[in-house]
Amino acid sequence: MPSPCSQCGAFVLPADDVLLDRTPHTLARLAQLSASDEPPGDAELSILRPIVEKTSKRLTLLDEEIPRLKDRLQELETERTALSESHAQNIRILSPLRRIPAEILGEIFSWSLPSHWDVLDVRNCPWVLTHVCRRWRAVALSMTSLWSLISVDFETKPQYPRAMISTQIERARSLKIHFFGYEDCDASSQIALFELLAIHSHRWEELSIQLTSHLGPCVMKDRDLTALRRTWVQWHNAESQTPEFNSVDFLRTATSLVEIGVCCDFRFLPTRLPTHHQLTRYDFDAPWRTHVELLKSLPNIQAARISRHFDNFNDWPEPGDPIDLPHLRRLYVTDHPCLDYLRTPRLEELAIALNATDNKGPDESLEHLLKRSSCIPRCLRIQGHLDAQSTAAILQKNPSFTEFGVTDEDENEDAQRRILSTFLTLFTISNSTPSAMLPHIMKISFASESGDSTLYPLFLDMLESRWKPEESVLKVSELMFRKPSLPCPDPQSLARIEALRESGLKISLLSGDDMDTCVEHWLCKVGW
Repeated sequence: MPSPCSQCGAFVLPADDVLLDRTPHTLARLAQLSASDEPPGDAELSILRPIVEKTSKRLTLLDEEIPRLKDRLQELETERTALSESHAQNIRILSPLRRIPAEILGEIFSWSLPSHWDVLDVRNCPWVLTHVCRRWRAVALSMTSLWSLISVDFETKPQYPRAMISTQIERARSLKIHFFGYEDCDASSQIALFELLAIHSHRWEELSIQLTSHLGPCVMKDRDLTALRRTWVQWHNAESQTPEFNSVDFLRTATSLVEIGVCCDFRFLPTRLPTHHQLTRYDFDAPWRTHVELLKSLPNIQAARISRHFDNFNDWPEPGDPIDLPHLRRLYVTDHPCLDYLRTPRLEELAIALNATDNKGPDESLEHLLKRSSCIPRCLRIQGHLDAQSTAAILQKNPSFTEFGVTDEDENEDAQRRILSTFLTLFTISNSTPSAMLPHIMKISFASESGDSTLYPLFLDMLESRWKPEESVLKVSELMFRKPSLPCPDPQSLARIEALRESGLKISLLSGDDMDTCVEHWLCKVGW
């Protein structure tokens, strides 16, 4: 009788009890009988009958043992399921998330918010946070700031759930409205949604709006905008700026306004500001005369983007007494002659748009501004056409500029290549250039409109030519791509990037929204 297994209790019949030891002749004879229908002789029967008897007993034993083991297996599986559920429950109880204070959990929630185009979606924050657990829901609903941003874009989505928007309005305290109208979309749905939001205009803290011809009359109504601090206005296309648009005058009640941007683009529309305002930042497309009037009335302005449009055919007036801007720290100009009319004693960052048709570079106007203002700005940005010789002269003459960046915003690929080539020539140190070329530059940045992965080795060649860990003052470099996703560097470039980072140089690779945010900072844009 076989004995039970000490581990599982199963009975096992030894193999030798079934397959008895036989001589090669006997084994060969059994194999021959198995391969034919020849009847066995008395000698073979004496061998086979004990084997069949033993295997029969073994099969009977197995037939009895298998159901018992199946029952045991089911018992183990049931036990494991219950134990696993209990274990998971205890793990959840021990989770560090349970011990995070509500205020810290709320801070984490605020960082989880998506880009504003995706807010009205139950799969995204803050909506999804309310379906995780009771505590998360309570924290999310207590944070009015999580629900402030309401963003609609009729160009990408023609309909929006009004019930969801109403719920979000109820959960928010102040509102940040991003309303992107679309000329070819159903006008009634856009008007109805804007009117729903406008009921709560007294809670608007931020308004970014793209107007259409049918939205204009709704937007231009007198509303309570006393809480509005930041606004951006633009039009979808030329047809959107109908003759009824004579000016942007719905902001007269926005007495708390500190930032404003108006992109007229197609034709100039004067903007009527409240009698009393606190503007510290503005971005306008306007004739130079309008900019002059605005700047003289904005003693507290800290950042300005001066886009001179609609009078480019006119000559510049003779500079008189400069316009004093005692608090201005960041300035962007589309035409460098603007600098001839300003005094900016606290200027820190300057961005200048250049094009190949400029009769002369910005160096003379810039020198006059710096001398007139007695300022020592640290950051210079160039947008568009770049001249290596004049730029090098500016940087060498003004060592206070320790940060320099270029963006090649130009649809022409040849122009982009020329800008990139000039940028690399300006900063690459070779045997033919002095070893101390622009030694005071601590940060170098390049933003590309449509560049690809071929930029990496060129940019790295430039960095490696300047980088000496023991001597170089260079600390930071940025390479940015306007594309939504970052072009993948080749393995060799990746290795070079890591080597530079390990040696102490901070290298940032940005794309899409990250790049847009950075460039907006460069160019002082209010923007979206």
